[in-house]
Amino acid sequence: MRQPLHGPVFAILALMLSIGATASLAQGLGEQTLSADPRTRCAELVEFWLRHGGSKSEGGSVGDIARKNAEIDCGAGRYDSGIRAMEGLLRRNGYAVPPAGNNRTATPR
Repeated sequence: MRQPLHGPVFAILALMLSIGATASLAQGLGEQTLSADPRTRCAELVEFWLRHGGSKSEGGSVGDIARKNAEIDCGAGRYDSGIRAMEGLLRRNGYAVPPAGNNRTATPR
């Protein structure tokens, strides 16, 4: 008499689903901080900071200095450095880094 193979079938199915979910999650996280055009990504992050967290007072703050340095990096073509600096500034101030192409809403953690 044959016994059902429910155990191995479910194990294989669960493994395949977890692999697919992991790959999908990894792809989504990579897209969150990358943009096809790094110059545009720099501008998005700076605009997001100015809209939601940037200092409006004369002289600014430490965050404003970090933002200015990132803008200088981006303006000089050092996009990776500028993007990393802006992402770090946002995280240090409690904001989730907005996905590329979407800088309209603040996402405090």
